[in-house]
Amino acid sequence: MAARNMDDIADLFRTLRFKKALFGGVKEKDVWKQLDKLQKEYRSAYEIQQERYDALLQEREKEIASLKDRLSQEPAHE
Repeated sequence: MAARNMDDIADLFRTLRFKKALFGGVKEKDVWKQLDKLQKEYRSAYEIQQERYDALLQEREKEIASLKDRLSQEPAHE
C-alpha cells in the first residue's frame, strides 16, 4: 500500500502490530521492520503532496504570465 495522504498513514497506525517476544515486550527486529515500512508510507504521502503542490505552483505561474501578457497588450490609459 502506498500512502496517498495522512489518513492512509493513520489507518496504518490503527492496524500496526508487532511480534511478541518470548519474555515480554516485542521483537526488536520486527519493530525496525515496521518502522521502515512506516517511513516508506510517509515518504510516499510526502511525494504525492509535493507533486500536487508543484502542479498548483505551475498553474499559478501560468496564470500570472497570462495576466501579465494581457496587461502588456492593453492600450495605455491617458
